[in-house]
Amino acid sequence: MKTTIVVLSAAVLAFGLAAAFPQPYRWGVQEAWRMFPTQPPFMGMHGGMMSQCPTFGWIGGSSTPTGQRLTIQRATDLLQTYVSRLGGDLKLHEVMEFQRNFYAVVVERDTGVGAFELLVNPYTGYVYPEPGPNMMWNTKYAMMAWYNTPTANMPVSPEQAKEIALNYLSNRFGGNVEVEHPTAFYGYYTMDYKLGGRVHGMLSVNGFNGQVWYHSWHGQFVQEIEMEE
Repeated sequence: MKTTIVVLSAAVLAFGLAAAFPQPYRWGVQEAWRMFPTQPPFMGMHGGMMSQCPTFGWIGGSSTPTGQRLTIQRATDLLQTYVSRLGGDLKLHEVMEFQRNFYAVVVERDTGVGAFELLVNPYTGYVYPEPGPNMMWNTKYAMMAWYNTPTANMPVSPEQAKEIALNYLSNRFGGNVEVEHPTAFYGYYTMDYKLGGRVHGMLSVNGFNGQVWYHSWHGQFVQEIEMEE
């Protein structure tokens, strides 16, 4: 009797997992299970990129690049397809190419507020949510969003967030540091910065407590595209 129950339970679990995680689309991006209505169906968190998230550990498989690297235009096309599949009031705002990945900002059309951040594996084309603040601080689109009331009106202003970021970067790098204007998301800000007049990376500042989260998973900056309004 125990053997029968165990086998039956395993079969039910396997069926549930198969239903929760559908097969990949033909163009190489897998849609993850949409667990909650407010959470966008982020694409599968896998691929060949070796990015280290401070809280989630390693994301992806082998760090060895295989095949031909995607162009920034091809990555943009994949991201546009992803955003269009979501529907609703979302649009692709910016795409940046880095050594280890492509980075994208998705915003809400009606409010202009940042919705969430995405990464694209530069060799496989997989699209997946950026680790760090995008997962842990986003009060509207992240996995744990139901615990919070979504708001982009935060105690820490954009100017204060920029000052916090500048102080952090000056202590970290010293020298000639410039911080770009922050993009406001629900719960935090993300901003690019320059060293010696050239884009060097980005970081986020929590909009409620001023905590800094440095984006250490991108590698060297290559180029960027801003979408037309």
